[in-house]
Amino acid sequence: MQNTQKFKPNKGLVFVLFVLLMCTSLATYFNLIIVPMIAKLITVTILLTFYYCQLHKMANVFLTIFLVFFLGDACSVFDFGVWSSKISKSMYILAYLLLIFVLIGKLKKVRFEGLVTVYLVLVLLLNSYFLYALYGVAKDNFVDEVNLVLYICHGVTLIAMTYFAFAVYLSRETAQSITFLLMVFCFVFSDVLNYICHLYVYFWIFEVFEGILHTAGLFLLYKYVYDHHTNRTTDKRINFFRIFYTNNRNATRNSGKLIIIQLLMFRLQLCCYQSQSKNQFFLS
Repeated sequence: MQNTQKFKPNKGLVFVLFVLLMCTSLATYFNLIIVPMIAKLITVTILLTFYYCQLHKMANVFLTIFLVFFLGDACSVFDFGVWSSKISKSMYILAYLLLIFVLIGKLKKVRFEGLVTVYLVLVLLLNSYFLYALYGVAKDNFVDEVNLVLYICHGVTLIAMTYFAFAVYLSRETAQSITFLLMVFCFVFSDVLNYICHLYVYFWIFEVFEGILHTAGLFLLYKYVYDHHTNRTTDKRINFFRIFYTNNRNATRNSGKLIIIQLLMFRLQLCCYQSQSKNQFFLS
């Protein structure tokens, strides 16, 4: 009972993150670069501080994920040469691989039946097609082979993480699987917006939403880890769209909507690189 009261609603953490995001948004609009950099650097520290104020233990894999995310954020903030962005991207890829490792443990208990299998095969085919299309558009725009390899690895990792999170959700539809799926969507959309800002066109609102989604993803990771360690998990199936609507939907309709979300996400990234190819924009 005490643990539930500690976390729910956890107004302190929500308020701190809200103020942090508001300051970051205003600073981005007024082109005050230092504020978003500081906010990005301290986000993981704030989350770990709140976590260890309530609990005194965390599984090594989760602690490693937080630390890797922190290193990725730190390398993106501190510019120490041409390898800074490359190391940052590598850290994010490593963090996503560790999240996939967590998902693989869940997949051992997953059973696929009926339309769920069809949806998963469809998602895999769509993701593979879009990855191939994006590679065809982007490969000529990278004069640096390291950036090209990192981009390919990043894309494959995001697709794998989305696919596995989607598979676990379709099979179980528990609160934890929904939290993990939302976290994955936040990280994926954040990275897509990051590519748009750096490879196509910069617009301050894109950078604001990128920061919001990245912070939301880290918060959902925090919530997932907290619920995991306080045994606030349940095998009861929960409808994903009850978070937004009061009416019930069946799993089949939910699956179709999630596939549409993936289609829109990768179509947005594909359009970005197609426009970039026309403008002949090269990375150094």
